[in-house]
Amino acid sequence: MSDRARETEFRGIGVVVAGGNLGVGPAVVQAFAAESACVAIGVLPGTTPMTDLPKGVYQHACDLFDPDVFLDACEAQVGLVRVLVVVPPPVRTMGALDVEPSEMEAIVEQELLGPMRLIQACARRMVEKGIGGRIMSFVSMSGKTGVHPRVAPFAAATGGLIAYSRSLAAELAPHGVTVNAIATALFDVQLAGKSDEERAAIEAGIPVGRAGRSEEAAHAALFLASDRAGYVTGETLSLSGGRFMD
Repeated sequence: MSDRARETEFRGIGVVVAGGNLGVGPAVVQAFAAESACVAIGVLPGTTPMTDLPKGVYQHACDLFDPDVFLDACEAQVGLVRVLVVVPPPVRTMGALDVEPSEMEAIVEQELLGPMRLIQACARRMVEKGIGGRIMSFVSMSGKTGVHPRVAPFAAATGGLIAYSRSLAAELAPHGVTVNAIATALFDVQLAGKSDEERAAIEAGIPVGRAGRSEEAAHAALFLASDRAGYVTGETLSLSGGRFMD
């Protein structure tokens, strides 16, 4: 890209990436920043903020118990939020029969209730201000397929977020707001720290022969946020390299 920022449909558009410091989040942030969007990152409690922020990118603590405070802070710097992207903390494996009730509640709060509160608060603003918008959530593939062992609480919570997104999509469509989910499986950030042998064994089970790249997740988010995706809502886009097909 030239030194002069490209003219794109995202120039000056307010974008919030909650959890933009996690997993594929930094790639999503960088992709929107490269398209000249005004981007605010929501740093979830207990996570490490991004460093070396791209130009035009801001960062705020994101309290999902009081999302309006977070959104107010974001709008003060990036203007009206036209795009909301939710990136959850990484899934942790645990035996379904060994999970304590308190831990189940924490997972549901983290993966479902917190995102729901943020999405609701942002959608309410989009509708009240009549600006339309794009809302999308990255979710674990386990929430879509239910076939992964040792992630049952996460599968239940993310499956709930997928269902919420579909129902909300139908309700918000008349207001020009689309709501979608992006289900990911085995991306580069998940294989970080693996040996070459471990990585090769894992990637051998992926039809395309490799793990997903974070920038590919970012490209999916850019598409769903674009005018070209105006007829796409209530969908769960699978990014799995062919491992999971509808």
